[in-house]
Amino acid sequence: MVNTMNVLITGATSGFGFELGCSLLYRGHFVYFTSHLVQQVVFLEKRLQREGFLENYQCFCLDITNAKDRNRVKELSIDCLFCNGAMGLGGSLFDLSIHQIQENFDVNVFSNLFLVKTYLEDCFQKKRFAKVVITTSMAGLMPVPFMDSYSATKAALISFATTLYYEQKIFSLPYSIKIIEPGIYQTGFNEFMFSTAENNSFFSSESFRNLELKLFHFISKKKYKSIVRKMVRAVESSSSKFIYRAPFSQKLILKFYLIFFK
Repeated sequence: MVNTMNVLITGATSGFGFELGCSLLYRGHFVYFTSHLVQQVVFLEKRLQREGFLENYQCFCLDITNAKDRNRVKELSIDCLFCNGAMGLGGSLFDLSIHQIQENFDVNVFSNLFLVKTYLEDCFQKKRFAKVVITTSMAGLMPVPFMDSYSATKAALISFATTLYYEQKIFSLPYSIKIIEPGIYQTGFNEFMFSTAENNSFFSSESFRNLELKLFHFISKKKYKSIVRKMVRAVESSSSKFIYRAPFSQKLILKFYLIFFK
């Protein structure tokens, strides 16, 4: 029997975040569904009601780039902070402006780290055990051409989370940290990044991008069950397991890459 928890999920309007929240509700947990924009809150509440959920959740706007919004975690009783919010950005380094890259790092890296820092420090002060789960990506370990900035942001998140994990082990600190490394799923998020990459024209590489898109469609998963199952396990598990990856076929590709190309 799993003890029920209060779980806050950023980026919970759709995709992995929404499916994770629904799975946690089915399992008896209380879920804070947060969205980037105020306008998305009503949409989120209506979607949950259509799914048959009428209680054990709260929906509100939490813009992770806004310090005032991030401080809301201090006002709530949160057993697990699930950092799922991210910004997709396609294109080569040569296609992107410095402003675009800075914004990508601000959303995907700095804002998530500031949120984790705020939550952990508040838990330390209140002498509460904290649990943090961060959605990264296999792209952080196996960078994807024409997704230079996005791959780099996920690599940075993996590195930060790994150091936090080792610090916890060395000093027996009162928190647990885990990362989720999804492969390619058809959530609409990756499709958006491919579309932005296609609009960039520094390289004459339309044929390569078309090949990459065909490969993406061939290996991508339509159903989220495999990764959502890992996410739920990361939230509920009391083990020291740090990394959760799915789908299995893409895990094998990643292992092959890390053995022979790193």
